[in-house]
Amino acid sequence: MPTRDDTHHGSATATGLWFPAPPAPGDCAVRLLCLPYAGGSPVMYRTWDKALAGTADVLPLCLPGRAHRWGEPLEHDLHRIADDVAEATAPLQKDLPLALFGYSLGALLAFEVARGLARRGRPPLLLIVAACAPPRECGALSPKHTLPDEEFIALLREMGATPQAILDNEEMLSLLLPMLRSDFALADRYRHTPGPVLSTPIVALAGRDDPEAGPEVMAGWARETQQPLRRLDLDGGHLFIEEDQPTVIALVRAALRTALAHKER
Repeated sequence: MPTRDDTHHGSATATGLWFPAPPAPGDCAVRLLCLPYAGGSPVMYRTWDKALAGTADVLPLCLPGRAHRWGEPLEHDLHRIADDVAEATAPLQKDLPLALFGYSLGALLAFEVARGLARRGRPPLLLIVAACAPPRECGALSPKHTLPDEEFIALLREMGATPQAILDNEEMLSLLLPMLRSDFALADRYRHTPGPVLSTPIVALAGRDDPEAGPEVMAGWARETQQPLRRLDLDGGHLFIEEDQPTVIALVRAALRTALAHKER
């Protein structure tokens, strides 16, 4: 089995490129691949390894052009990213089952990774999606990545995910804007393609005050799985994960344990 240090730098599917300094599995029962929202990075999951100790071996995903991959060109095709991630992730299921958690843009990517794994005969144990309209409904909203700088920055301020220190630093912001726009473009340009419905169960987390992906919208994820959809509604808006991360982690832990229990039956 490829180890965590099995990094083949020239390959888009090299495991070590996607998962920066991943922890050892220890006594964990499942691997959890965590995919960030637009503009996010592996840092947003920095506390999850400790919080889920004994349950999940947390693998935060790092996309090209971010963190230790800063020098790599940005990728503009979500389907291509998902296929590369599925190829890199499939071998990691040889000793532990794999679950996926994706937030907003990360949920779309996690869904396509799950489809890629299913095509390879390695469907994931569980898919947890948060704050993201179902794939079949994507494309209905006005594109964000083409907004003028002033409006785009105002959007970032409104969302609250980009640190204020960055938004107030013109030099730093000018360096980050291409990456931020690229992330939003991935979501704006995404279109659902026909394919088999996942056999993997889906848990959908919804912010009650999310204007784009509230509870009613998140209910649409039921079309993407052969299993009954489990929807969990939380207080907060689109970035409820930043408002109450401990609750999100607790729900993820419970969902993983439930999925593992069903697997053992």
